[in-house]
Formats: sequence, C-alpha cells, structure tokens
Amino acid sequence: MKDETGKASILVVDDTPANIGFLLETLTKAGYRVRVATDGESALEQAQYSPPCLVLLDVMMPGIDGFQTCRRLRGMPSLAQIPVIFMTALSDAQDKVRAFEAGANDYITKPFQYEEVLARVQTHLSRRELEKALQDANSELETRVTARTAELTSALAEVERLKSRLQQENRYLKQEISEQAANNGEIIGSSPALQDALRKVALVAKTDSTVLIHGETGTGKELIARALHEQSSRRDRPMVKLNCSAISAGLVESELFGHVKGAFTGASDRRVGRFELADGGTLFLDEVSELPLETQAKLLRVLQEREFEPVGSSKTIKVDVRVIAATNRDLAADAENKRFRSDLYYRLNVFPIDLPPLRDRPDDIETLALHFMQRMGRKLGKRLTRIEPDSLAKLRAHSWPGNIRDLQNTIERASVLALDDTLLVDWELGPVVRSAAPTPRVTAHDGANGHAAPADVQTLEQIERAHFISVLKKTHGVIEGPKGAARLLNLKPSTTRFRMKKLGIAKPDYL
Repeated sequence: MKDETGKASILVVDDTPANIGFLLETLTKAGYRVRVATDGESALEQAQYSPPCLVLLDVMMPGIDGFQTCRRLRGMPSLAQIPVIFMTALSDAQDKVRAFEAGANDYITKPFQYEEVLARVQTHLSRRELEKALQDANSELETRVTARTAELTSALAEVERLKSRLQQENRYLKQEISEQAANNGEIIGSSPALQDALRKVALVAKTDSTVLIHGETGTGKELIARALHEQSSRRDRPMVKLNCSAISAGLVESELFGHVKGAFTGASDRRVGRFELADGGTLFLDEVSELPLETQAKLLRVLQEREFEPVGSSKTIKVDVRVIAATNRDLAADAENKRFRSDLYYRLNVFPIDLPPLRDRPDDIETLALHFMQRMGRKLGKRLTRIEPDSLAKLRAHSWPGNIRDLQNTIERASVLALDDTLLVDWELGPVVRSAAPTPRVTAHDGANGHAAPADVQTLEQIERAHFISVLKKTHGVIEGPKGAARLLNLKPSTTRFRMKKLGIAKPDYL
C-alpha cells in the first residue's frame, strides 16, 4: 500500500542483519518505503495491520519458515494478491518449486545483485499496479453493466406494462365502438324531466367534478355518463366502464386496481385495472352501491389521493381519472343504514343527476318506440314504417317497470316477428305476427275443451324458438362476442342462455 507521499511500501522479512541492511539501503535509495520483520509471525502481523505493496521473504527463518509464512499470507483475503518474492541462497530446483507452490510470484538468489533486486521489485510492482487497475476497471464496468441492466430491466417492465395496457385499451375501445354503434349514443326524448337532466349534463360536463347519476334500471344512466364524457375535455381518452354488480366481491379490487403476477391463485400475469386504463379519461362505475365496504374504502382513497396500489404490489400508481357513478338505489338511505360508506357517498354525490322513469315521460314513449323500430328495421333488413294505433296507445298507457330497456326489448321482439311494415304488440302473449286476416290463437282454454288449432298456426314460443335457432345457425353456436347470437338478438349472453334453456334449444338443433 502506498503511503501519503505516494511511495510504494515493501516489507522485508529476513533474520540476517547484513541482508536487511543491504535491502534497506538499496530500496530506500530507489524511492521505496521499507519496513522490516525478522520472523514469519511478526511479518504476518505487520502485513495485516498495514498491507505492503510487495513482500521480500526469506526462506530459512526461526519459527515458521518462508514457505509456511507465504501460505498463511495467501490464505488471508486482504493479502492474497500481494506480490511475494522469495530470497534464498539455495539453488535446489525442488526448493524453487516449493516456493511457487506456496504462492510465491518470483525468487532472488543470494548473494543479492543490486540491479536484479530493483528490476524484479519494479517488475512485480508494475504488474500489480496494472492488475489492480484492471480489477478496478472491471469492477467499474460491472457496476455500470449492473446499473444499465437494472435500467433496461425497468424500461422493459415499463414497456411490457404499457404494451399490456395498450392491448387492454384496444380491446376495450373495440368493445366500446361496437356498443356505441349498437345504440348510437342517442338520448331520445323532449319531456321536461329529461331536458332538466340534460341541462345538468351540459353544466357539469366540462368540469372534473364527480357525478352521481340516479335512476331506475333501464332509464339510460350509461347514455348520460357517455354524454358527460363526450362533452368533456377528456373525450379523446377512453371512458372505461365497470358494472360493480356483475363482478364477484373477490375480484372487484383486481378489476378496479389491477394485480401483479402471482398476487393470488390464478394470477398468471399482470393485469391492468380499470383505473389505470382510464388514466386521463373517465371511469364509469355502474351500480356503485354493490361495491363491498372494504373496496369502498379503497375507492374513497383513490378519489381523494388520486393514487392506488395494484393487488399484490407495494408500488403506488398515480392516475388522473374523472369518476362518474350510477345507482338505482337510494344511497343516502344506504349510507344512513351503514350499508354504504357515508364519506364515499358524499364524495360521489358532488353533482347529482336524477333520471326520470319512463312512466313519467309518457310523451316520449312514441318517439322512443319509433326510434327503436327504425333501428331494428335497418338491422333486420325490414321496411318498418309504423306501429299499429291500438298497440301504440297501449304502449303509451303501459307502466314500463323496466323503463326504456323494457320498451326497447318489446319493440325488438315485435320487429323480429313482423311480416309487413306495421308493428303489432299483443299484450296477452307478447308481440305476434300481424297479417291481413286474424290469426287464431292457441290458448290453454282451447286445449281444455278439445278445440284443435289449425295446423298452420304457431304459438309465440314456437316462433321465438325458430328465430333463436336461425340466429344460432348463423353464428355457428357462438353466443358471446361482437358476432355472437346474443349481440344479434340484442340480449345479454346470460339472458340468451336462459331463453335457450326455457325454449328447449340444444346443440343438435343448430349445429
């Protein structure tokens, strides 16, 4: 080890005063700092206390000899790389072999030659300096490689995260485009109650305020949420939806916040949650009242702090999301009854919008019915121009417990079964085919009295079954997805399967 003046230190280990004197004078004049030890044990103590740059080691000494001293020196990690030059009067080749086996780097034969001593010392010191410089360079390179590898690993993980997010966004946007095309995103009606709700939409849309939409099932809460998004500054980012009632309690947090690989059984890959997907855009939480209380607390934190941790991760993700929530329940009453967190209710209810039920919009029923009829006509390739007056009067008078969705489904069934340009809705059996001549009906009463229906008359159930089978044949039995039977029938997949079961439709009927 060099001292503060930059001189290399050399430890001379020898028990002969004449040798020590010669080496002290020679090496000191050459600019080295010299220390002396007269036996192996003291040499090891000095070397441990202050490691030298090089050791000149005598072979024959009292106590432990040079071979043993060298072996012990090499056994110390901090001293193992120090150059050792043996000093010996022996010329036996076997002793030289023993010296190298003990760990010596070189040897000098006594009596010493001035030039030889300096040449060998300088050579090994220079070699050691080069080795140390190479080690330092390798160490620095390894450090840089490790740091760079960590950077690249982090960058790759970020790329994978963004790739996963982009893939999920693309899937979601395709679904959104398909659904938007299906309903055209139109809000139909001119009733005062609806216009009041639309005025509120126009007022709050351009802000980032949280909106709580309240309305019965089927009143069009999602359409209002979409109108809020489309009229906001976030329209260029996606509106991500989550129906809180359709997700099991065990998976809802994963849906909202995502999860990392291995977070739970079955988590074979990283999943991007709805909040992360909606970053910069809008998150629509439908049926928010169905969230578990534990998840409600985490949702409140995201709304307040704009950050969350995916399931199974300690990494905090910051997001900029505008939340629109919807419910068909009285959340104020639920909060009072401890069914819903009151603090979350107040955080969601920043700007409430109430949607009127269809029974409170009787003047809109005809407009909506005609709109649905025309849309189904285009979809089915039929020229539907009017609704039979008596049916229209009954449509207006009906209470519509399922609201707009109920009306839409009724018009769709009638459109599927219509044979001419006029829709007829039969309120006893549901929509039936309208023909020029009255069509006899088969009822339980007729059967009980033995009256046989004409052979060419079909019941509504038979007509509906034939239509389902026809659609299933077109989709080759596929029920879900953009080209599935449920989409063509404009029903939910679960409803489609329920109706298939009720109608007794099995695979052999359509495959």
